[in-house]
Amino acid sequence: MFKSKFQERIPRTIAKAITWRIGVTVTNSVIGWIVTGDILKGLAVGLGALLVNTILYIVHERVWNRVEWDRVVKE
Repeated sequence: MFKSKFQERIPRTIAKAITWRIGVTVTNSVIGWIVTGDILKGLAVGLGALLVNTILYIVHERVWNRVEWDRVVKE
């Protein structure tokens, strides 16, 4: 099985998640601004997507927690 040369610590994972969400939220806001022509509506699109996508991700993770496929128990 694939063995990584390093182990990622939780603070790094959190930092990556935050920077990813910032990038996606900015992108969604800019696209919303371009489509609507209104910066406030663009920001609303970006913030709305942030909320909805966060909730969907949590649901997605909870569903995957119930799936046993390809799980390995480390001893």
